Amino acid sequence: MAADSTGVQSSATTSLQQSAGAIPTSGTLAEDFESSSEFESDFSSDEGSLLDDVDAGDKSDEGGIGIVGGFNGVSSFSPNNGGASLALDKDMTSVVSLSKDSGILLGTFTADGQITAGCSFYNSDGSISQSFFGGTVTSLNSTNVGYVVGVDSSGLVDVMSGGVDGPVNALYCDQGTNQVFVGGNFTSTIAGLTTSIATMRSASTGSMAIYSAGNKSWQQVPFIGLDGPVFDFAEFEGLVYAVGAFSSTVDNATHVPLNTQPLNLTACNIVGGNNAEIAGFTDPRNTICTTKRDQENNTWLLRDLLDGYMTINFPFKATPSLLRLMNTVYDGRGTKSFRVLAVENNQVLTMSYIDPETKTELFCSPACPLAQNDDWQEFRFVDGDAMLANITGVMIKIDSYYGMGGGLNKVEIYQRGKYCVSITLPLRPSSTFVGAWTETTAASYRGTYRTLTVNAADVASAQVQNSVITMAPYIPEPGFYTVYMMVPGCQNTNTCRSRSSAHVLLMSNRGLSKLIQVNQYNIQDEEVEVARIYAPASTSDFSATVQISLSPNGVVDDQATTVELVVDYIRFERVTSYTNLTGVIQLNPDLTTSSQLSQAIYGPLSDSLPDDSVVYSVTSGVANDTHRDNTLFLGGMFSDSSNGYYNIALYDGHNIKPLNATGLHGTVNSMSFVGTSLYVGGDFNGTSDHATALNNVAQYNTTDQMWYSLSGGVDKPVTSVVPYSPFGPNVVAFAGAFSTLYAASGSKDANITASGLCMWDATDSKWTSMPYIKNTPTLLFADAWKDQSYNFALTAGSFSAVAALEANGAVVLSSSGQIESLNTPGESLKPDAQGRLTVNSGLWYAKDNTTTPVLIVGGQFQTQDGATNIAQLRDGKWQKLLDGINGEVLSINNAANLLFVGGVANITANADNGKLSGFSGLVVYNVDKDDVLGIQQLQGPSDSDPSAVRVNKVAIRADTSMVVVGGNFTTAGGLLSCPYICTLDINESQWSPLSSSTLIDAVTDMLFADKLLVVAGTFKNGTEPTDYLMTYDFDVSSWANITGAENLPGPVTSLTPADHEETAGMYYIVGTSSKDKSPYLAKYDGTSITIADFTIGAKSDVHSILLVPRSRIPSSVLGSSSNLNRRSNMPIPSGYVLAVSGDLFLPNGQRASNAFFYDNQWAGFLSTIQSNSSPGFINSVFYEIPPTNVYQRHKLSVALVILIAIAIALGITFLIVLIGLVYIYMRNRREAAATASAASAALAATAGGLGGAGTTKTPLTTTRLGAGTAVGAGSGFMAAAGAASMGSKRNTQGDHYRNMAGVRDTWAEDNAFAGEPVSYENINPNTGRLNSGSPAGLASLALAGRQAAVSSDTYVHYDEKNGGDTKYAHRDDANESLDSIFESAAAEAEAEEKNLARERAASASSREGAIGGTGAVAAAAAAVTAAGVRHQMPQPHHYDSESNLIAADSGSESNRYSRSSVYRSDSTNPFEQRMALRESQGAFPPAGPFADTEDGLGHIPIPRTHQLDAEHSAAAALAGASPAMGVSSAVSRDVLAAGKSSSKNLRRRSETASTRNTDGGISASQSPSSRPSGELSTNGSSAHLPIRDSLKQYPVFYAKFTFSSRETGELGFRAGERVFVIDQSDEIWWMGIVDHGSDQPLEQGVFPATYVSSEPPKSTDWSDLM
Repeated sequence: MAADSTGVQSSATTSLQQSAGAIPTSGTLAEDFESSSEFESDFSSDEGSLLDDVDAGDKSDEGGIGIVGGFNGVSSFSPNNGGASLALDKDMTSVVSLSKDSGILLGTFTADGQITAGCSFYNSDGSISQSFFGGTVTSLNSTNVGYVVGVDSSGLVDVMSGGVDGPVNALYCDQGTNQVFVGGNFTSTIAGLTTSIATMRSASTGSMAIYSAGNKSWQQVPFIGLDGPVFDFAEFEGLVYAVGAFSSTVDNATHVPLNTQPLNLTACNIVGGNNAEIAGFTDPRNTICTTKRDQENNTWLLRDLLDGYMTINFPFKATPSLLRLMNTVYDGRGTKSFRVLAVENNQVLTMSYIDPETKTELFCSPACPLAQNDDWQEFRFVDGDAMLANITGVMIKIDSYYGMGGGLNKVEIYQRGKYCVSITLPLRPSSTFVGAWTETTAASYRGTYRTLTVNAADVASAQVQNSVITMAPYIPEPGFYTVYMMVPGCQNTNTCRSRSSAHVLLMSNRGLSKLIQVNQYNIQDEEVEVARIYAPASTSDFSATVQISLSPNGVVDDQATTVELVVDYIRFERVTSYTNLTGVIQLNPDLTTSSQLSQAIYGPLSDSLPDDSVVYSVTSGVANDTHRDNTLFLGGMFSDSSNGYYNIALYDGHNIKPLNATGLHGTVNSMSFVGTSLYVGGDFNGTSDHATALNNVAQYNTTDQMWYSLSGGVDKPVTSVVPYSPFGPNVVAFAGAFSTLYAASGSKDANITASGLCMWDATDSKWTSMPYIKNTPTLLFADAWKDQSYNFALTAGSFSAVAALEANGAVVLSSSGQIESLNTPGESLKPDAQGRLTVNSGLWYAKDNTTTPVLIVGGQFQTQDGATNIAQLRDGKWQKLLDGINGEVLSINNAANLLFVGGVANITANADNGKLSGFSGLVVYNVDKDDVLGIQQLQGPSDSDPSAVRVNKVAIRADTSMVVVGGNFTTAGGLLSCPYICTLDINESQWSPLSSSTLIDAVTDMLFADKLLVVAGTFKNGTEPTDYLMTYDFDVSSWANITGAENLPGPVTSLTPADHEETAGMYYIVGTSSKDKSPYLAKYDGTSITIADFTIGAKSDVHSILLVPRSRIPSSVLGSSSNLNRRSNMPIPSGYVLAVSGDLFLPNGQRASNAFFYDNQWAGFLSTIQSNSSPGFINSVFYEIPPTNVYQRHKLSVALVILIAIAIALGITFLIVLIGLVYIYMRNRREAAATASAASAALAATAGGLGGAGTTKTPLTTTRLGAGTAVGAGSGFMAAAGAASMGSKRNTQGDHYRNMAGVRDTWAEDNAFAGEPVSYENINPNTGRLNSGSPAGLASLALAGRQAAVSSDTYVHYDEKNGGDTKYAHRDDANESLDSIFESAAAEAEAEEKNLARERAASASSREGAIGGTGAVAAAAAAVTAAGVRHQMPQPHHYDSESNLIAADSGSESNRYSRSSVYRSDSTNPFEQRMALRESQGAFPPAGPFADTEDGLGHIPIPRTHQLDAEHSAAAALAGASPAMGVSSAVSRDVLAAGKSSSKNLRRRSETASTRNTDGGISASQSPSSRPSGELSTNGSSAHLPIRDSLKQYPVFYAKFTFSSRETGELGFRAGERVFVIDQSDEIWWMGIVDHGSDQPLEQGVFPATYVSSEPPKSTDWSDLM
């Protein structure tokens, strides 16, 4: 931004300037900045040398600089405004000068009027030199004005000689003549009314006046005035056009200046009455043509103590217009009052005069006062022509007097007409004679005239023709006149036979004459009209003349021997110039006499509008339908159907034509021509032919001659249309009473709210940004754009705030030094629901160096599309970036493609369901993927308000994956303690604390300096003094003090890197003193902290600082002379200054929002304003620079991940099939051997009778059914394998994966899949897991897994009979591990198997003995009976309220669950010792999941042991026991069918991971023979606990947030619900159960651990949340 300070003006010297400021004299960002000596010395430097010092690689010297804060308008800093933004009094009328980036208050007017018109004169550089304003105002800063006033560049007020006497509608400043054209509804200038009664009726009478700004005086309008108001002016081809509601000029005889035609009183007969007897004072003629005061023969006195009079008889009839008197003061005498009478009839005439105090015209009749002083006192003859015409004389009668008597010193009388008499007189006008002219006095004629008498035969002779009277009348003003010639009647001298005709030659101007023949045959005296001519004003060089001679062709009586020519006088009477103006008049602005010699300089158009037309607006431009380059456009209220124009037309210099054969349907109020288009505003709804719909605004393109709408128009009439040149050559401004900008017809865009002002970009054809003007302007004026550095506009109105640019919280300083608004009408940042609009932070986000940066800002605001508190700027529109940010954003930073948004948490609970939601204080947003990264939330103390959390700063550690977050919080995820500061790994999405610090309060700011983290906060170490700044070294993970930090006077609020220094790790520090809250500035130079001489005002609120290259700052702001002297104790890098932002009070008392600081000196740069008229503030200034380099793990593309997943799945499938085949092969081999062994045993039993029972041990390894069974077992294996290896669940809280076990337990496995029982021999006593070579069945593996899944922390058993009342609860050893339970389950199953085997053997032996010779059949039956016996897990014991075991008889309910010990505590086997100890502690807790039973209630079934029916049936069959074969086969079929069904169920559950056991799972309460396929029984009676009672054994947690399950196996819940946690083995994902209600099934699955809390909600009882 180039700047030239040579035109800067000195400080103002008037009260206006002191209170209101001055118009800027140049246009740069700060060229209105005064060059006071203080500011010159502050930054007097050699600009070139400084620029050489700027680092060539400095990115801050490229791109834009973002500026954000709390403001609605921005202007460059103006010392004339006291530095503050324009906060104005809305009850007053303010006038402001606007450039593209500055706003200067010019004046404040009383609120009883409005400014409606304005214009300006300009200096050669385009700056304003003087401005003029008009309207209905009557005072300016307590100075009285007459509806119009001027203010120059130094602030001096020009009251324009009092102005005019009525409202002003239009002003036009003619640059060439330095004249101001004033139009309105007034009748005269105040100067004409108050200076002299003689000129008050002629200075300007009728709506138009012209003021010379150079001479500071009103010019005489050639046509005096107009008969109607003027509404607008325009210049066209060197002429000024005035338009309005008038039809004619008012330059007739009644408006001629009264003092232009004096009566020659020396030729009058003057007599007095009651003359004084004092010698030398007795003659009233002493008062005529005297120049002396109160001397003998120069003053007339009356007799002592008597009234008197003076009678003046005119030599000819006249129409008096003005009486001038000078009172006598001789010897204390003088006239006090008088009256004026007509001589003919002694009638009192009405007079008027100007009151010397009120400056108003007063009327006096019959008597008028006369002051006793030495001044001329003027009195106007008020009566009309009927009274005053042809008066022969007047009497001045003195009624009262001062002292001993009255008298007068001087007397003058003026007449209305311009008379030129034939009698030679000493006063103007003059007459000359050639020839034998004689004076004639006739008895019947009043007065004397000239007569030329010649022989009839000599009329044509040269001598007679050269006998001429030349009269030179005095014409005081140019105009149109009617010339009259007085011809005395012939009967006066009885010479009627001798009368002929006169030749009258009128020479009204140089080179132009007019000859008229006037007959003189009249008998009576007659004033004959000679001609109507235009006459210029008389000057010393030229005056209009009249030559009268005898006509050579005149008709004479045949009997006459002589011919007579008589001449008395010639009279010029001013007449109305034009009566056919029809609302338009043109005027040459050159009012010099020379320009008016040849012709009138004003007149109508060559074509006229219809009668009664009202023209409101006029402008000029190009019209392609004419042969002329320029065209005049007229708009208003008129129509001519014959010519086809309606309310708007063009004038090509010859004819008035329509625009494209049409017009507008409604009134046109204002027009402006921009480019090749005419822009129109008014009160209309379309074209007159209804072809184009228009709403009060329109564009007429002269290239294609078509009408166009401006978007959808506006909702109410427009009163003003101007080319807003400060914003360039293609911007049009519209002002009016409208409040809505309509969207274009058919557009999906929303209407835009407006406040009476809008601007249209003619280039882009859209509404564009505007100056900030709070309230509707009554005046918006700007001349057409000129090719200059700056253009200016004027605005006026009842404003509360004004700024050069409307900018809601954000602007940009471009690389060219221009302040650019980011506001787009309808798409700007808006106040939030609470009316707050503040932008706290911003940055430019770019994916890489090849993409265009996008500006992102955060704070408190909202956007048109519904975004809150954070937005991005795209295509000139503020748009939504992400949802859910309902808290104030304080900090924005980005690492790679991640955007970190920190601010004030705003967590609220839903009134209906208590669900918590809102902004938690920090959001990590992946800009490229448009996705929010799931991270654990930062939290405060458990008893604090969640909304108390705030993140003040997010710092990026370069070249790592770490970001550091600082603010007000204590934990991350509710578990990790990291008070006030925490680190986050962007790849793992995991929080980590720094080593323990002494922080006792929130972190306010952070930065990395030379790999060290500098943290601003409050540090306290025991009794040591408080520190406000410390560093953290990540290499050694420790905190360190900073030398000099102990001397900081108070908390640190802002840190800024001191880049461009030779030493790395330097930074600036801004803080607030703890003592007086004043700001301070310090610098860390790499070794210690130095506190600067910070001379800013103590009331300043400093928000941030930034090191800025001087090359980015307009030179006029800092100055450009001599060289910089480094006087400060805190040097700043050469070529740079510190940009200090906030709400600043500079040392000289001026106020700014941004200023530059260097060497303890200040230069204001920007001022801001808020909508409530309070000064704004700037929060942050930031460069357009690339983001910090970080390490970010890149993931494969989705397509590639899918392909890899498919390949892995296929490989796993192949491996599982292969393992299954190998398993089947190995199992078949084992089964073959087992079958043979069973057959042998059966045969042996048949042969041995009853004796085999005690000698044969029941094998633990049972026989399988065969091929069908093997297939079922294989299916069971596949289902179990699927459940155990459920797919790896992606951790949505990070980018890594964790392998999770299946989320469903399967309890109803068929024994056909059981394999061999789990025994002590195949369990590893150290790990509690199956040995790798164990052939144990899948059911046993599932059984052991279920026991291991039970939480080992605390077990609570409930008495089933007491409804699960907790008073009967017994807590087992909390130290018992999962491995011990696994071992216990396996060992107890083994012991139970041994007992059952012994029982079967005994039973078989007894039956064999009873049956006898049945042989194999008995053995088979025994096998079948034995197969019906199932293993049973130990049942729960029952305890009383004192935790004592409840004793029960054999018939009690509890006795069914009791058993004898199968473990010996004195055993040498350590495992058996542990199991015995475990058994002595009480029963095993029940485990889940669960199945529905026939009673309709859900229970957690007691785990059952292996069922051996199938094995023994097979053995009996092989032994040949045919009677039992059917039973065995039936059982075998049932078991096989159950195995298939169970396999199907298991496979389906594993695939769906559904946590609801509602799909026909195997019930443990049904027997194989009586239950449907797929359901087995556990030996008759059920030993169930109700499901909801059994849940209470698990730890209860409460949902803090709603979790919506998105993947199979996840457990969803609502905020506030209870979650029974059954597995906490993983630190991130837990397994749990949720009970949604008695009418809903239970659900089980995994969920994020951070979503629940052990503490119930404070505001809601947990039972209400179920």
